[in-house]
Amino acid sequence: MDDLMITEYWNCRICERFPIYYNHLLQGGYINMPSARMGNEGELSLGYSYVPPYHNWNARAQVLDRLELTLNYRIFKGVKDPVLSEFGFGDFSDKGANLKFAILRPEDSDYELPGFAVGLDDFLGTRSFKSRYIVATQVFPRYNCELSLGWGEWRIRGIFGGIIWAPFWNRPNSFLSGLAFSAEYDAIPYESEKREPHPGGRVKKSPINIGIKYALGNAIELSASRIRGTEYAFSGSLAYNFGSSKGFVSKTSDPLPYSSPVNTEPLGYFRSEEVLVQDLNFAFMEQGLELMEVWLGYDNEGAKTLYMNVYNKIYRFENKLRERLDRLLAYLIPADIKKVNVIIMSEGFPIQQYNYCMYFVRRLGAGCMGRHELEVLTPISEVKKPDPYLYSLLFKQDFYRMCFVLFPDFRSYFGSAKGKFKYTLGFNTGIDGYLPYEIFYSFRAGYLVLSDIDDVNAVDRLNPSQIINVKTDLPLYLKQRGLVFPEFYLRKINNWGSGVYTKFAVGYFEQSYGGCAYEFLYYPVCSRWAFGIEGAVLKKRNHTGFGFTDKIRKFHGFIPTYRKFLGSQYFANLYYDCREINMEFRIKAGQFLARDLGVRYEISKYFESGMRLTGWYTMTNGRDKINNETYYDKGFMITLPLDIFYTCSSRRQWRYGMSAWLRDVGFYSTTGGELYYLINDQRQR
Repeated sequence: MDDLMITEYWNCRICERFPIYYNHLLQGGYINMPSARMGNEGELSLGYSYVPPYHNWNARAQVLDRLELTLNYRIFKGVKDPVLSEFGFGDFSDKGANLKFAILRPEDSDYELPGFAVGLDDFLGTRSFKSRYIVATQVFPRYNCELSLGWGEWRIRGIFGGIIWAPFWNRPNSFLSGLAFSAEYDAIPYESEKREPHPGGRVKKSPINIGIKYALGNAIELSASRIRGTEYAFSGSLAYNFGSSKGFVSKTSDPLPYSSPVNTEPLGYFRSEEVLVQDLNFAFMEQGLELMEVWLGYDNEGAKTLYMNVYNKIYRFENKLRERLDRLLAYLIPADIKKVNVIIMSEGFPIQQYNYCMYFVRRLGAGCMGRHELEVLTPISEVKKPDPYLYSLLFKQDFYRMCFVLFPDFRSYFGSAKGKFKYTLGFNTGIDGYLPYEIFYSFRAGYLVLSDIDDVNAVDRLNPSQIINVKTDLPLYLKQRGLVFPEFYLRKINNWGSGVYTKFAVGYFEQSYGGCAYEFLYYPVCSRWAFGIEGAVLKKRNHTGFGFTDKIRKFHGFIPTYRKFLGSQYFANLYYDCREINMEFRIKAGQFLARDLGVRYEISKYFESGMRLTGWYTMTNGRDKINNETYYDKGFMITLPLDIFYTCSSRRQWRYGMSAWLRDVGFYSTTGGELYYLINDQRQR
């Protein structure tokens, strides 16, 4: 027992970390000043702070262990917008984004050395609160405190510093363990009109800010502070690590990996081919897999071989799918079969193949070999369909003909002249399925339940887009009441072997565009690289119904005109998956829908849970102007797997994305799914 207690003590010490606290902008820091500390990779956080004279709405994403991204929406209390307030916008507001990169984290040396970080505040938009800084933070666990010292330019000017004292942090069973006291030297020159935009924030009696913080686990943080010697500030935030989440609930509805009944009786009088197919079909269905085809024959070496086409309906990760397959084959394949080739199907086409040698699979079933050993001996390979002259078809079923779907549809918008935040909430329903020859179809109907965008104009009051309006008229589509039909298309995808895939699609791809599209992709199995080309000819849809229009709007100043329009977009795509850091990169070069030529750069970070954070930046020759400056489209998107909220596995995902501005430059229409992501989703581990 003494040895166990000693081991438990040191295990706790190894994992022991001094708590991290956040400032009023949700950055690792103190009150207004930052520190070199940051959260764990995959954390997402939302918060609010009242820092007179501002109301701040904040969001934080810990993209990497060493990269912290925060977004801020500041509302200037008591300051009217010079143009929009008369229409109902309310007080003036400003959006900003901040980055902080840790050169060295205090945890890297187990707090023996200080951490160092560099930061860039408000690097997008008006940049009214821009700063750049470098800061060092030393943690003293023995004394229950941390100390920071830094230097900044622009809004943070000169030397700044901060201290946190958490006297009860190493008492995990005490409700006081999350209590901390903070103080800082605030280096912001509030008296300067250039550095402090709000007239009510230019009074500063003291550079010392003091405060108290309380954290409940790693989820909730509350703080109250005295700032500038004149005002009281308050903040609260909620955080959760979606990146490493195993789910909010256990997967109690998932079946256990197959274990019984075991039947390895050879094919013959006692176990016919029909009985084998029945055994496999029922077992695969119970495991959430669908058996599409079964072929039996002999390969070129004379080995008795079974081919199976399997449709993966629910498993998001390739290693989870393989675990189910390994157990099914080990306990159900007849003893006289030497090889089994399993082709994985998804979205109506074959993606990859496993070539099993049953000698090794049976050793796994007998407990003489581990899953990882079998995985090495059974690598993923390109799909090779069975030769109908060498194999006989034992079983075949078509893909599902019809599936009913129902899901909510939520959209949000910032910056309307009639208010800061606008939304629509409705639901989409419809059917999808497969026609003969594995032609996929999707039909969606939508109904708007709640909306406050009726007073939103489809033109920017300050900076109307001067190129053809391929996107900025979107509010005209979203205002429609009653039934709308955002999607109705057909799609055929082929796997030609050797990593070559093609897609052809035709129909209504989204609420505002329809047409036909073609895509070619070269994406070999186990390759980190992929290359593709795509193109589409599109017509603009009417605001209601199924009809098309051959006109598109274009402004000359504030005067709308209309011209003939037949849209086209074409691109060359390059993809790279850097698996060491779980990041993907894409370059999309070509012509966008507004006939502007350019390049779109995308960076995605994917996490253990399946969550994905994506950012993009598009540079084109569209020469779109906002406040007399050229605008390049940029934005972010978050993708969350929905099964973290379910008791069962699911491949469904929720996506939320937002551009910095609703503009026409750098816009392209969806065309029924992108080949790379349809395939890559099945290869994620």
